[in-house]
Amino acid sequence: MKGWMLGVSLTLLSGGNVALGQTDDVETRTREVLDPIVSSLMDAQHIPGMAIAVVRPQGTWIANYGVADREAETPVDDDTVFEIGSLSKTLTATLVSLAVVEGQLDLDAPVSRYLPELEGSAFDEITGRHLGTHTGGGLPLFVPESITDRESLMAWYRQWQPREPIGESRTYSNLGIGLLGLATAAGLDSDFVTAMHDKVLEPLGMASTWYDVPDARMADYAMGEDKDGEPIRVSPGVLDDEAYGLKTTATDLARLVQTYLHQEDTGGELQQAVDATRRGYYRVGDMTQDLIWEQYPLPVALDTLLAGNGYDMILDPNAAEAIEPTQPPRDDVWVNKTGSTNGFGGYIVMLPGEQTGLVMLANKNYPNDARVEAAYRILTGLDVIDGESF
Repeated sequence: MKGWMLGVSLTLLSGGNVALGQTDDVETRTREVLDPIVSSLMDAQHIPGMAIAVVRPQGTWIANYGVADREAETPVDDDTVFEIGSLSKTLTATLVSLAVVEGQLDLDAPVSRYLPELEGSAFDEITGRHLGTHTGGGLPLFVPESITDRESLMAWYRQWQPREPIGESRTYSNLGIGLLGLATAAGLDSDFVTAMHDKVLEPLGMASTWYDVPDARMADYAMGEDKDGEPIRVSPGVLDDEAYGLKTTATDLARLVQTYLHQEDTGGELQQAVDATRRGYYRVGDMTQDLIWEQYPLPVALDTLLAGNGYDMILDPNAAEAIEPTQPPRDDVWVNKTGSTNGFGGYIVMLPGEQTGLVMLANKNYPNDARVEAAYRILTGLDVIDGESF
């Protein structure tokens, strides 16, 4: 390991129903695989610190590397809080899905049904399903700088016109999932943050996940670094809560993954909602677009994953073919999502059929292809996937 990589640790969160010796063997193997891959990644990308969660049938391990704040040399530990950027969208999708299960939201209804300010606009034709799958007519990725509050946001939506065929083209958008979050909150007769906390985060046991990190935990909030190595954290913005604003720990995201893998089954309507976010709605090249989550049938080549998580897929419109009827959640798939702010980069992978998940959090925004390649190497090294295509 590089000399500047302080605070390396590995914590077992749960051991499942396996013998202690077997758990020790898995832990040893996990470290043998993780350490060289993470060391190489951090060195190549100049990443100050990382937290990695490996979720397996035998248990869940959290591995911490490097520093949460380079200047203070504070080591990353189990309490370190990272910005997760667009990984926040997966939890927005969970709240959306729960509102559907509860009968408070219809994904196939026009968005203007829940936001009357938009009646008479393009959102009489655009549905929640479109917004949650980025097929809402080419909404832009970023909120325009001229938008500073809800009034100017709604005025912008009212005048906006689709530039791509609705339901036939995928264009990744903060404005799309952000608007769906607002519509969901309206359907639930609540503000978005309160609904997320009360109906999703608290029931899932994600006690270290916030939109605004409380004063008592600011010491655990990692300092991000921009591309020039300067310290940076995300600034407040319109639709940040709904689209990219969560801060959390690897431990909390491991709990989310465990729920998706039914290792921590919440039961009832929330589990139904979690499962429903993995229904396949559109085919976009080799990728199936779920409700925010993206999936690929196994076996999958590294090149396929690199293309699906590449910036052409994020920044450009791509043809989308509707799946009718929608595809039920599958086990034989690679499910993933990336997330970034200017100073942080994250990645989640789930392999439901293998009961395996991987969470990667870093206090630097580094390229998606490096995240995908590292994850592929880790899962290959753990013998979870066949790495012949690597």
